Amino acid sequence: MPLNSKEAISLYEYLRLSGKSEGTAYNYARYIDKFVEFIGKPPEKATRMDVMEFMRYIREGLGFKDRSVAIVGWSLRAYYKMVGLDDMARWVPIPQIGSEEEPEWLPEDVVMELIDRVAVLVVAYDLALRLGEVVLLKADRYNKATGEIEVTRLKHKGRPNKYMLILDDWARDVLNEYLDVHGIRTGRIFRMTTRTIQNIFKRRLKVIGLDPNRYRFHVLRHSRATHIAIRELREKGHVDVLSLAKFMGHARIETTMRYVHLASKYLAFRPT
Repeated sequence: MPLNSKEAISLYEYLRLSGKSEGTAYNYARYIDKFVEFIGKPPEKATRMDVMEFMRYIREGLGFKDRSVAIVGWSLRAYYKMVGLDDMARWVPIPQIGSEEEPEWLPEDVVMELIDRVAVLVVAYDLALRLGEVVLLKADRYNKATGEIEVTRLKHKGRPNKYMLILDDWARDVLNEYLDVHGIRTGRIFRMTTRTIQNIFKRRLKVIGLDPNRYRFHVLRHSRATHIAIRELREKGHVDVLSLAKFMGHARIETTMRYVHLASKYLAFRPT
């Protein structure tokens, strides 16, 4: 979906020049579009009451949760900092997001229907990839026979961030078919932008009857970690937390434990 206001376009270009990813810059900018549409005037002329009413609309009118409301707030702050209105930027309210907030995930049968045999979604789910990690996959760092592939994990803050992971057999078959059909042997595996991948994901949500405004691409990653934890609890009675943390690329074991808690809670109600 194209950006409509000059303010949104300016913020997008500013964030890209500042080093933000295409997806992050676009997401921030589109909320400026919503803000301009809501207040009916340039953001520079907005009052604090305008901001309060908009944030209330985002939460109560659109049903955004705290994390999404926070992203909207960060978007407004980024815009006001860009135009030099630091006082207004500091005033924009942003909800506190506690580490105890549970990740949103989907049941395995729903995910299977969602990703179907769409290669980019299948691989993203199977390897628990962030959106930005999907576009970094390289064909010459992938072994079609074994399914071994190099994954660059983002958000590592100085830690080693390249891992060799192995696709499950079914996911390997889907990816191999995709590579053969498109004749891809070197370079990037998925030659598309993060926005294109987002659009593919949103279309699939619509196809299976889920609200595309509710779920982010990251739900695939959350779901994969939760499914692994559920399977291990069922089969072994415990989760190999260290292995799961390494697979996910988590720097803190506490992050991984969120999925163990989710799996335990799920099995308490559905043990089989």
